[in-house]
Amino acid sequence: MSNQHVADEHRAPARAEDNVTSSGNSTGLSVVLFIVLFGLFAGGLYLMSLMTMREPQPWLFIGGLTMCLVALFATFDLVPRFLSK
Repeated sequence: MSNQHVADEHRAPARAEDNVTSSGNSTGLSVVLFIVLFGLFAGGLYLMSLMTMREPQPWLFIGGLTMCLVALFATFDLVPRFLSK
């Protein structure tokens, strides 16, 4: 038996404990978060689409862009922090 196999046998119990996953998140909470954040993102896209060159209203585009950025920030930064606790 090589030294590598002997070294791996001593670390095997520690590896099994490291591979334990969490029980997961609530399905209801995940569905609610998805609906709220996707609605915010889709609403932002809709607002941005209302801007026309014939009658430019930059507040529509800026408002839609803000909604999209908030939805993306919440999805990729705030939700993982909230759900990992």
